[in-house]
Amino acid sequence: MKYSGLIHFDPIDTIIQLKDADDSKKAQKLIETYVMSDDMALNLKEKVLSQLSLDEVVDNKGVFIVGNYGTGKSHLMSVISCIAQDESKAAFLRNQKFTEYIKPLAGRFEVLRIEIGAVKTPLRDIVTAELEKDLAKRGIVYKFPAANTITGNKDALNEMMARFEEVYGQKGYLLVIDELLDYLKSRTQMDLMLDLGFLREIGEFIKNSRFRVICGVQEALFDSPNFTFVTATLLKVKDRFEQIIIRREDIAYVVSERILKKTPEQKTWIREHLQKFCPLYKNMSERLEEFVELFPIHPAFIEIFQKVYLAEKREVLKTISATVKAIIDNDVPANEPGIKSYDSYWKYIKENVAKKAEQEIKEVLDKSGILEDIVNRSFTKPVYKPLAIQIIYALSVHRLTTGTLDVKAGLTAQNLKDDLCLFTSTCLS
Repeated sequence: MKYSGLIHFDPIDTIIQLKDADDSKKAQKLIETYVMSDDMALNLKEKVLSQLSLDEVVDNKGVFIVGNYGTGKSHLMSVISCIAQDESKAAFLRNQKFTEYIKPLAGRFEVLRIEIGAVKTPLRDIVTAELEKDLAKRGIVYKFPAANTITGNKDALNEMMARFEEVYGQKGYLLVIDELLDYLKSRTQMDLMLDLGFLREIGEFIKNSRFRVICGVQEALFDSPNFTFVTATLLKVKDRFEQIIIRREDIAYVVSERILKKTPEQKTWIREHLQKFCPLYKNMSERLEEFVELFPIHPAFIEIFQKVYLAEKREVLKTISATVKAIIDNDVPANEPGIKSYDSYWKYIKENVAKKAEQEIKEVLDKSGILEDIVNRSFTKPVYKPLAIQIIYALSVHRLTTGTLDVKAGLTAQNLKDDLCLFTSTCLS
């Protein structure tokens, strides 16, 4: 049996850009291809949709959607903003519970989407300039006063919304900002404090207006070590923003239901195949259904990938797609589990020239290369050489999850055996 006969492989090859949702046809495709579990739908209802509500207004706040590169953060923001803008788009949602949850918001907003690039412009200037341009397209003339001529931003935002409501009545105005964290990381301390102060004012303004904000960030802003020097300012922002994190379980669901979707018959074959190896690996029996859903990807692949802090773009869905694509036409080995784990990711790190410029990644690459060279030149038991290389790759990836290269934290032999499904022909004898 080939892998292609066991999964309906639908690779994710590209990263979604938030601005794609400005195009109606692309917006429909984005909604049709987004998958979420019922648990995620409920979490979104409680933490995101409740804050966007225009009817049940109870101290509404801004929203931070937290997700590493490639976890579907921009895709999710596109889906929510598209339906908020166009009620008819809700018909293309795949999760029925989320369809019900978002119905009160569908078509209730005008939307402005912003992607922040590598610029030095203050956040206030970026947002106000984009708002002015968007309003002008709608035939609304409004000019924000210069920052050095006012004592606060709420009055100006009130005036802007008054002009907006003259045209759109009871509709809300939804601002969606992506790539915010990378931008904030580039700011000096004084500039950052001004940017965070502007975010706080927006969050406070939301409470008594029909203006709403969703921001996409790559890691939890309030827990980031990059901003410890502005903790007091950050806490004030935290009071006015709700935070939802795209969890490992949410990513695993996307992998199983989109990239690696299977029929009941395919799952039965995989289950019978893996049951032969359950005695060899700790917890495989207890997590058998998870192994079946994600086959041929090991659950540990996603768990470890989410912890890789040094890789600038941890594109988990793209990497899994590429890993499966490389084996999709191969036969599933009858006498081995045939599962791919996080050691596979090391190949992509090695091939990414840009990563070699990062000192800590370069150091791990150098040390890993020395070990690999030793194994290739002088390993005394050729039959075990593939396992040795696999272990080196896994340890190299794991080293990028430990916070710093000086931490004395590694993996036990049992960890390696279970997480990689290490296997030799003697295992079943």
